[in-house]
Amino acid sequence: MYDDFFFPYEKAKLWTGNMVLLSLSNFLLYVSLYMMLPALPLWMVRHWYCSYAEAGATIAVFGLAMFLPGAFNSYLIDTFKRKSVCFIAMFLLVASSLLYPYVATVGLVVLVRALQGGLFSVITMTTGSTLVIDVTASRRRTDANIAFAWAGRFGMAAGLALGVYIYPYWNFHYIIYTSVALGTLALVLIPAVKVPFRAPLSTLWFSLDRFVLPRTLWAGLNMMMVAIVFGILIAHIYNELFYICILAGLILSLLLLSYVLSHASGRSEVELGQAAMIGGLLLLNYSNGLINSYIAGILLGMGIGTTVSRFFIKMISLPRHCERGTGNNTYQLLWEAGVLAGFLFENIWTEGHPDTIYWICIGICAVLLLMYELFTHPWYYRKMEEKQ
Repeated sequence: MYDDFFFPYEKAKLWTGNMVLLSLSNFLLYVSLYMMLPALPLWMVRHWYCSYAEAGATIAVFGLAMFLPGAFNSYLIDTFKRKSVCFIAMFLLVASSLLYPYVATVGLVVLVRALQGGLFSVITMTTGSTLVIDVTASRRRTDANIAFAWAGRFGMAAGLALGVYIYPYWNFHYIIYTSVALGTLALVLIPAVKVPFRAPLSTLWFSLDRFVLPRTLWAGLNMMMVAIVFGILIAHIYNELFYICILAGLILSLLLLSYVLSHASGRSEVELGQAAMIGGLLLLNYSNGLINSYIAGILLGMGIGTTVSRFFIKMISLPRHCERGTGNNTYQLLWEAGVLAGFLFENIWTEGHPDTIYWICIGICAVLLLMYELFTHPWYYRKMEEKQ
């Protein structure tokens, strides 16, 4: 780790070469993974004639599998070279995508999804929860975690837009190859990252370290509701321009948080974010016009970005000394689990109740806001006082 104890804050640079490489790799990896989400269920339904509920359940296995290697995280990063663990996991993740065109049953797709979920969990732990912290001066680690998370959010929206756009025109195999190509680009950036030497440590095989931090769970569960709404929208809307608008909304959200709301309270950010999300959902519910759906996409992107960014800051500020990586990993696990839970719910629910999905999303946003105002916000400040 870089020691900046004797240097003033302004000399602690955030966007070092290592940070740029890790953030770009994260962006490309998320594009690679999320471009598959719109295409996989359609391919499964057409190829094996399974129901959308079965396809959604198969895809959602990824989120559950992310929790499987968690107890070994501390052992992996303290016993082996962290960059090597990341590289091997990413190589296996990218290579496993090539199995999709050759699997013979839905059960084998489940196994591939489970394998990829476990590998992605190891990757997010070694990058966002470990390497980003290792290559950043201690005074800029919060900024580094936030920037790295934003790179992933941009990658999600870009990947969804790309997947929806190319699926009608390309054979499913070409979507796989595009995903693999993007994943390979993410992979080749990792060896260029220069990581400070760390001697191997003798640690327990099983530990909650770098896995789940109970201290952040309430904020994480509150944040998870945003992920569920996002997952529902991913499964429900197949329009590439809508996801480009969500990407634009995320960018606007980042600009607002950086320049307009930089001194605003966390409560006002969550309230503003939920107002934007509910406004976007109401537009989708009451209007079938394309222009209104694009405006809704921008509002939803702004709302998701503003709300999730605030919850993320809470989840990395609550941890005590040396727990930042575990708090970050808790966020990653709960976000992906929420997205895929929403994805599964939409595939199950809309077969019988297609007209109610936006009202359900609005209800989730209302519950999120009530939980935040009545519980999470005061609970967070009590925990921060205990920390001091």
